[in-house]
Amino acid sequence: MFHHFLFPPHTEVLQQPFSSRPILFIAPNIPFPDRGGTDYRLLHLLKGTLKAGYAISFFSLYERDLLAGRIEKTSTFLQYETSLKELPLSHLFYGIRAFRTFLKSNPDTFSAIFIAWPKSVQATLPTIKRYAPSVPVIYDMCDYHARRLRREGELHSDPRILARAKEFQVIESEAARSTNLTLAISAEEKELFLSDNPSVNIDVLGNFFDFKDQSVPGPEERTGILFVGSFVHPPNRDGVLWFVREIYPLIKQKLPCIPFHVVGIDPPSEIREFSYKDPDIHVHGWVPDLSGLFRSTRVFVAPLRYGAGVKGKVGLAMSKGLPVVTTSIGAEGMDLTSETNCEISDSPEDFARKTIRLLSDTEHWCRISDQAQRHALKNSSTDDLPEKMRQIFETVGAVSSQRH
Repeated sequence: MFHHFLFPPHTEVLQQPFSSRPILFIAPNIPFPDRGGTDYRLLHLLKGTLKAGYAISFFSLYERDLLAGRIEKTSTFLQYETSLKELPLSHLFYGIRAFRTFLKSNPDTFSAIFIAWPKSVQATLPTIKRYAPSVPVIYDMCDYHARRLRREGELHSDPRILARAKEFQVIESEAARSTNLTLAISAEEKELFLSDNPSVNIDVLGNFFDFKDQSVPGPEERTGILFVGSFVHPPNRDGVLWFVREIYPLIKQKLPCIPFHVVGIDPPSEIREFSYKDPDIHVHGWVPDLSGLFRSTRVFVAPLRYGAGVKGKVGLAMSKGLPVVTTSIGAEGMDLTSETNCEISDSPEDFARKTIRLLSDTEHWCRISDQAQRHALKNSSTDDLPEKMRQIFETVGAVSSQRH
């Protein structure tokens, strides 16, 4: 367990000075890229911004000791922090008081500020407007939170969740109106958000994946079904419960010993218990390196019954050439076509049938695998990210050193 006295409560780390004013990225925490899709995406955005010729700084809303306390080992947290510093960074801040103190004394430090998640905007924008009102601010939605909560509330007929959806609708709308540029994660969510907020300035910034290794082992070398997702995120918990209770038994009627691998931080007890009841269900928890599972399992499932945005787990599996079976909600925002580059179904019976086909039909598996990776490479390669980040920052007037 991490002890709070090891780190001071407010920390600033200053690296070597840069020739240009850096872009400041703000998020709830430093990126833990092997623990969640949004952190994986954020790390790639940082790298893409550096490649575009910008210096970068980073501000974590949560204090350093609080973040370290969420990780199993202090040494693991320090590895995340060191990786972030070595990008390299111009500044690293933890906690709103450290950031406020710095910005008050150095109002002209940053050329633009990039804020991820709506509540991050809510927490930091008053400080930015007070001490650095001329600095342009970009708001990255990550996904349309109000939409996700509304779907969850409707699925479970829960008025409390529906009330939270209305609260987030207000928070997200205010964040978009108060900043210079809003980023939706897909063209679909851009249009949906614009229909609710027609006056905002909005662009699209999707997910991106690294294609350094494009080799894909064939289906004959693989077995089993894989799910990956953080269980801090409620749609993942709901999806796995739905799959195990209503879909997996139908698959096992045809393929009795097919293994199901469940990967993700903080699996709740009701999911961990599945592995005690069925020896074919393997609940791994957090797995820092997924490459082995992506190369050894035969089908990736994303049985999401509610959510919003673009599902990083689906794009990641496709980038690895691992065929995906998902729902219409899991496929949103990626222009996917069932039976071409993935399989899409919303009923337990059809979901099971399509999974069984990929588990047993080699020709169909190879066709879906190839088209999935081609689609991901065309639409989500990190090779395209530097130019996209340059365009976004130049939209608000932040010109990179490469342009200079």
